[in-house]
Parts: sequence; structure tokens; C-alpha cells
Amino acid sequence: MNGIFEVNYAAFSVFAALLITEIMGAVVLLVAWPARSKVLDYLVPIWEVTGTFGAFWVVTGGFAYPALLVPVATIFTPLLIVFLILWVARGASIAFAEFITKRGWLDEARLFRAYAISTLVLGLVVLVLLSSLVGGQGVDLSSGSFSIFSWLTAGSLTFMLGTLFLAVGLAPVFFDLPSLKRLVLPLVGFGAGLSTFSYWLMSPDLLTVWMAVPIFLTLLAGALYLWPKTTRLVANKAVFLAVLAIVIFSLQSLVYPKAIGQALAIDSVTTVGAMADAFLSITAVGGLLLVVMLVLYMRVAAKGPSGPDFPRATAG
Repeated sequence: MNGIFEVNYAAFSVFAALLITEIMGAVVLLVAWPARSKVLDYLVPIWEVTGTFGAFWVVTGGFAYPALLVPVATIFTPLLIVFLILWVARGASIAFAEFITKRGWLDEARLFRAYAISTLVLGLVVLVLLSSLVGGQGVDLSSGSFSIFSWLTAGSLTFMLGTLFLAVGLAPVFFDLPSLKRLVLPLVGFGAGLSTFSYWLMSPDLLTVWMAVPIFLTLLAGALYLWPKTTRLVANKAVFLAVLAIVIFSLQSLVYPKAIGQALAIDSVTTVGAMADAFLSITAVGGLLLVVMLVLYMRVAAKGPSGPDFPRATAG
């Protein structure tokens, strides 16, 4: 295993875990608005940390794989443009919902639903990008282009559906919504099965014995929420995020040692020498600062919000 890849993928795992929790929150806001209090108590203090982790991972990724910056930007230009537009919409809508005085039709409910929609669609764009990096669907390395029509395969669509089922199934666990407890195991189990099947559709070589690790941890999280003695443990935000990051980190074999349908050797584009030293130094210092920020924001989430816009039960 290449150490540079492992460190960079660890940073990605944390960013992805944070983004997934935002997507889960977006689903709850859209389908169960009355339960918004528990969701917003987490999303309001944490959304900017997600963006900071994302920017950190992109910057350090430039040091880790400098040879990939231009090709990746060229291939995925359409997706990246949509991603950036949605990223701005996500940030603007939640900022307006929290800090701008609302009047008339521009109320908190509409603004937070705009945040939820932009976050959910942003998540779909990320899934398109990730499935392409894993299976290579839609990517033409020779011409340096991406086609959404070529991406539309059984493997990529199943990958997207499986991930969405997992996010919806785990949302009641993360946000501790007992009224939706009965949905957890059926949705998580179905999502895990679909996700595993999607890897086989992309390439049977992607399925190894190590796939049992993320499947086991994901199902365990859902099962522990149903047992009264461990409900509070698995619903703890810090514990859940740590487990989710470990699950994502355990999936690294999907893109290492080869990615994009096993056509790109990762070691061939990984930085070496002084650039590698710079990457490790930046990751160590920046990663420590981000972890401290995450811990502080998690404490805020645990204590709950305060200020002139609360209590939220009267909103919308």
C-alpha cells in the first residue's frame, strides 16, 4: 500500500463521512420536517466544517497526485461545474436560513428545504463521480472526456441506489429518530446488498474478502440502534462519524492499486520526493487543526443551539 494514498484516502474518508451525514439530514428535512429539531441541531454547527474538510482534501490531493489535476479537471468538467453551483447553493441557503431575517414567502422552512434539495442533488453528483472513479463508466481516458449517457449502466445506477438506501436507512440512527426505527434494518440491509451487487456488476474483481468489513460494520450500526442498551452509543454523533469514516476507509481497495475501471495505476501518478514530504507535513498539521475544529463543533452539536432564532419548534 502506498503511504501517500493511504493518508490522502483517510482525509477523504472523514470528508465523505461528514458529507453523508449532511445528505442524511437533507433526506429527513424533506420527508420528515416535523423532526427538524434534531437534524438542525447538528447541521447548523457542522455544515461549514464539512466544507473546510472538503477544501483541505482537495488541496492536499493536489500535492499527493499533481499529475492528475489537469486530466481529472478536464474529464469531469461538467460534473465539477454542477458540483460547485450546488455547493454555493447549499452554503447560501443555510446561511440565509440562519442569519438573515425572513419575511413573507422567504421563511425558514423554504430556505432549509432549498438547502436539503441542493445537498441531496450534490450528493447524487458525487455518487456519479465516485462510481466513475471505481468502475470507469462514462470515462474515456484516451480522449479525456466524460459522458453521462455512457455512465448510465446497471453497475453505476445500482451503486447510486444502494448508497441512497444506506443513507436513508442510517438517518434515523444518526439523528436518533425512534419513530423511524422499524425502517433501519430493512433499508440498511437492502442498501448493503445493492451496493455489493453494484461492485460485482462493475467488475467481479472488486469483490474480495475485505468487503465483509464495511458490510459487517454497517449492519452492526443498524442492529445496535435497535437494542435499547446500545441505542445511545451508536446514536452518539462522534461514534457514528468514526464508524462511518472507518467503513469508507475500508473500501479503499475499490480504487487502489488501480482506479477508473482498473485502467489507472495509482502509484504511477503519486508524488515522490520533496512534494511527498510537503504533502505529509501539510496533512499532519492541517489534519490536526481540522480534527480539533470537528471536536469543538461536535460539542456544540451535543449541547444544542442557542440564540434568537430558537427554539426551533416554533419555526416554519
